[in-house]
Amino acid sequence: MEKNITPDSVISALMNHTRSANSDFPVHVFPAKMQRIILELNTTCAFPIDYTASAMLAAISVAIGNTHRVEVKRSWQESAIVYIAIVGRPGDCKSHPLTFVMRPLVNADWKNNQEFQKKHCEYQQAIAMSRKERISAGLDEFPKEPKRLRYLVSDVTQEGLSAIHSHNPRGLCLWVDELSAWFKNFTRYNTGSEEQFWLSAFNGSTTMSDRKNCQNSIFIKRPFISVVGTIQKRMLTELANGERAANGFIDRILFAMTKSNGKPRWNEDEVRDDLDREWERILNRLLSVECVVNEDREPIPTVMRFTPDAKRRLYEWQHENASLCDKEMSDNVVSFFCK
Repeated sequence: MEKNITPDSVISALMNHTRSANSDFPVHVFPAKMQRIILELNTTCAFPIDYTASAMLAAISVAIGNTHRVEVKRSWQESAIVYIAIVGRPGDCKSHPLTFVMRPLVNADWKNNQEFQKKHCEYQQAIAMSRKERISAGLDEFPKEPKRLRYLVSDVTQEGLSAIHSHNPRGLCLWVDELSAWFKNFTRYNTGSEEQFWLSAFNGSTTMSDRKNCQNSIFIKRPFISVVGTIQKRMLTELANGERAANGFIDRILFAMTKSNGKPRWNEDEVRDDLDREWERILNRLLSVECVVNEDREPIPTVMRFTPDAKRRLYEWQHENASLCDKEMSDNVVSFFCK
């Protein structure tokens, strides 16, 4: 029976389902296997399609990281960086889809941390030896402190984030369950500089961080930091406070919302016991792609170029988007269209 399922039939069934599930998310852009996961989570767990699909965009973003960039025109390349906010009322099932989707990255970070702890213990034992003892034991004469590999960060300062990123050139994702905590912390140490950091980080602009009480600076030529989290509708007004509505900050955020105002209902349907493993296999295929770096540990992304048909469709979309901007009278709305 499974062999009779085709991508076209899945797409057709899913599009019919999403129309009745209060979702306009273009799930058809995803591969068939991902569409099935989104549909099954909606059917069995009442996870809103918009929330699961948007969370997948964030997970895919960090899995790609600095391994690839797409070339729009010669000398104009774009990365997969995204800032995503899953918006809803309390009890709208915002966090569960995000937790499910990000679990493979959590598992990868856990495994990396186990390996780091082992190597760090060996490092501590090595530096406790004399130089002569290390040579006799066949160890490195000058041991290098191991660095922890990771994909996710949570409550971290700008300086701390830069330090972690310097050890992880592939890229990172800031995952915060409540995004309000993210932007409320922008002025916890100073005024405005952290917000400016995130404005620049969205564009992948080179970042420099001067460490406190240290003459050395952390210089990241090609940063890659995506952001994802949840936020309640009533907090959106606070998000737009200050200069954020004028400096382009909120324009950079992709807001995922459902059309339904009702609370999701539970049912008797059960989730397939291998659904989470299926998603993990999909994401691990991206994570297995090597991030090539040069001798200075700067990433060298593979540049992907549009086929003629893909470029034609891209330009059609841009022309349609430009027409919407021309017709729109509100500068705030135009800003969203542009980003």
